[in-house]
Amino acid sequence: MQPTLFTRLSRLAILLIFFFLGNWATAVAQERDSTQQKPQLETMPPAMPAKPPVEAPPPVQAPTPEPKPEPAAKVEKEEPLESKPSILEKLFIGGSGDLGFSSSSYYGNFFNIGASPILGYRLTKRLAVGPGLVYNYYNLGGRSFSDYGAKAFTQVIIYKAFFLHGEHQIINTQTYDQTGQIIPDNRENIQSTLAGAGYRQMSSSRFGFDLYLLFNIANTYEVNNSRPIIRAGIIYNLK
Repeated sequence: MQPTLFTRLSRLAILLIFFFLGNWATAVAQERDSTQQKPQLETMPPAMPAKPPVEAPPPVQAPTPEPKPEPAAKVEKEEPLESKPSILEKLFIGGSGDLGFSSSSYYGNFFNIGASPILGYRLTKRLAVGPGLVYNYYNLGGRSFSDYGAKAFTQVIIYKAFFLHGEHQIINTQTYDQTGQIIPDNRENIQSTLAGAGYRQMSSSRFGFDLYLLFNIANTYEVNNSRPIIRAGIIYNLK
């Protein structure tokens, strides 16, 4: 008995349904494999780790030069005020010798030699004053005698080592008569004034030598005023 048309159509419909169901199941399975597929392990050997990049050394910073100190402003040194000299710096001592000679038709030849220590005090750098002692030996026409006394002197420096010198003496001396004879045991005080110039040569800051040329410009008897008196002496600054 041959199948009917209805039976054939039914069978064809069932086959089509199974066909579509099979295709749908396959599609669903493939979609699931694509979404739920486990990650595959890499079979290749691991790559060598990349070398870290070599950092360039930081640039060497040149040392900052220290600022040069500004030169201090020049301060002019104040000259120290001159201190007032002490008494010792103003004092000096000295000594001189006298040598004199002359000739007179009335009295004959005259000669004297003497010594005179002094103590000087500088009022200024150029002016000095002071006292002194005097001793002299005389020979007048073959007759000799000596005298002694005191004096006061003044010295003024006029140029470098040159100075003017003046002194006034009061001397106790042997007296003699008008004929030139010495009167025994008879003495008197006479006064005389000497003036002239001198030269001083210092060998150090303290010690020096003096040379005088003086004239007796006045005395009690007013005799022998023209005779020159040559002195050579020394000077010593106490400080």
